[in-house]
Amino acid sequence: MNNIGFITNCLTTSFEAKIGLASKLGFSTLEVACWPRGNRKPCDIDADNFDSNQVKQIKALLKKKRVTISCLAYYENILSHNLSLRTKYINHLGNVIRLAHALNVRYVGTYFGKDFSSSLSENFSLVNEVFEPILEYAETLNVSILIENCPMPTWSEEGFPCTISYSPELLHKLFSIFPNENLGLNFDPSHLYWQKIDYLEAAKDLAPHIKSVHVKDITTVHNRLNQFGIYGKETNKKNPYDYGYYEATVPGYGDIQWLNLLKVLNRNGFHGPLQVEYKNGNGFGKLDSVERGLQLSYQYLRMIQDLEVEQ
Repeated sequence: MNNIGFITNCLTTSFEAKIGLASKLGFSTLEVACWPRGNRKPCDIDADNFDSNQVKQIKALLKKKRVTISCLAYYENILSHNLSLRTKYINHLGNVIRLAHALNVRYVGTYFGKDFSSSLSENFSLVNEVFEPILEYAETLNVSILIENCPMPTWSEEGFPCTISYSPELLHKLFSIFPNENLGLNFDPSHLYWQKIDYLEAAKDLAPHIKSVHVKDITTVHNRLNQFGIYGKETNKKNPYDYGYYEATVPGYGDIQWLNLLKVLNRNGFHGPLQVEYKNGNGFGKLDSVERGLQLSYQYLRMIQDLEVEQ
């Protein structure tokens, strides 16, 4: 069976408390948020400032609670057109890779991103220039980089794609640029679904590259799609995530056929973790806590794993 975990940025408690909650709910692994201190997103382990004693303490706590770390998360626009920011992001990513090595964590998750001021072909040249040294450095430390397939429309005021790795076409192009064995895909079917891409076919097509799966479900309202188009609402947004026709929700309560997806993945050689990316935009069941949402997510994923084994 695949390990079931969650991405820790859904909680605001201490890292120790997150590990304890994972153990309590039955999760066996985690994808740990490692944005820099002072960032808008959580920093569960400070990759810019850690020492051997801290590493030992983290390993001891994980062992005690019988939880592992499968991936360190730092999803940022590494190809940013702002050279100062790009340098900052690259340096931090390097530190996250170094932290992964110290913790014996195999994967670091990130985005390629996109230089908004350049053409797509120029971005393919840029990604080769920027990421080849990153992958080489990671390889020396026995760490693999996992790219997530989100278009990141919230990085654009108009809601347009802000990464160069959001479709099977683009991913195949990038894997041809980088045949490196330490580059893989953190597969998120929900982003393919709202783009009207067949995520089951994509899972077959990209199977050799899929090392981990982000699990969040999605609900759609098709008559609103007819009004807004696949990139969603452009005017009168309540917030950057107000897409108009789709919302993220707890796995099993949206449109994604998770049992069918798990069958496709496992029958094509997938052995990686299922990491819950907890979001509940549609307020399913009027959940009053992230903990309850994580509990429901875990129970659902265990159920479909059991069904997949029985079939």
